[in-house]
Amino acid sequence: MFECVNIPISLLKDERLSLGDVQVYAAIVLLSGENKKCSSTRDEIQKVSGVQRISRHTQNLFHYGHIRIEKIGDGNRNTYAVLTGDEMSKPKHITLEEFKKEFLEYSSGVHSRKTIRTHKTAFREFIRVEGNKPLQSIGIREIEHFLSKKKQEASEWTARKYYGSLASAFEKAVHWELIKANPFRKVKKPKPPEVLPLFFSEEEFNTLLSSVLSKEFRDLCITALLSGLRLAELLNLRWNDLDFTSKVIQVKNSETFTTKSRKNRIVPMSEELFRLLKERKENVRTESAFVFHNKKGKPLKEQTISQQFKKYVISAGVNNRLHFHSLRHSFATHLVKKGVPLFAIQKLLGHSTSKTTEIYSHLLPQQLHREVNILAGLFNLKHSITN
Repeated sequence: MFECVNIPISLLKDERLSLGDVQVYAAIVLLSGENKKCSSTRDEIQKVSGVQRISRHTQNLFHYGHIRIEKIGDGNRNTYAVLTGDEMSKPKHITLEEFKKEFLEYSSGVHSRKTIRTHKTAFREFIRVEGNKPLQSIGIREIEHFLSKKKQEASEWTARKYYGSLASAFEKAVHWELIKANPFRKVKKPKPPEVLPLFFSEEEFNTLLSSVLSKEFRDLCITALLSGLRLAELLNLRWNDLDFTSKVIQVKNSETFTTKSRKNRIVPMSEELFRLLKERKENVRTESAFVFHNKKGKPLKEQTISQQFKKYVISAGVNNRLHFHSLRHSFATHLVKKGVPLFAIQKLLGHSTSKTTEIYSHLLPQQLHREVNILAGLFNLKHSITN
């Protein structure tokens, strides 16, 4: 059943009010033996204990224990419908565009810039291919058609990326009670063929450096290779993240930056990296909190660095498929070749699971041969085998 209530702010704290009062500014709901309230504005409703909003960024829909309070009508922002009983189980009808707007507003407060960009692109492409349909109408057929289209237009990797982004968004729609089930759970995630990570050989990296005229850019490339940090982590690295006494780099979240795994980690400095960063610190010309910055002391932009790096790769005449992230692959690859365990590399790279680090396991056979030969030597079996 529907019951419309106007909620005046002046009577917000008057606990004598009830849902039947349509001339008041606050609604008191008797739930589990406790009086709880909600107000007409988003700012006020945030202050009320026990209220969980369906969306952090919308004032149109609020969830209130077993009662849903939903804004109705465009003309009066203080008019709500209080849904109880059977009406409560009916999801709100919104289009993909409407859901996209709400989800992106939510995403802007909890996800990294890169993830937000992926969400935006995924929604844009999904709506382009499938149309601005009602959210509840999206099923297996629409999802499989979209994934098939993206495999044709782009690649299996692109389809997989969009699947992950949209699946997480639809999972949030379930949590917000906009749909009853996530249709992506019934569709198999695209699995692209395994691609070995590209990395710089010692010769290729030295050739690249010889083509880089800017010392600032050379320092950035060397730091990337010797630390394994992602480009975003490097560009958000501050001087107070460096501990020259302990010779470690603290890769951590801040008000303006969130790591990909959302976790902090410690990366030790090699002697070469320690000297490079120490020298930069002692010879800094522009006052800035950032280790790598522009002439105004502001952080550099990822896209600008990526594009400039690609130009240097081409001018150096090395494999033109190499890109800035290849420096991170190079860090891990050469450590594996030197016998460093994958578990240690996982921690250095900040991978949340070992599965991501296993892309470097193809480099292990030679190392494993050395390990099993140790076992043979341990038992001194040479004489027994020859006899």
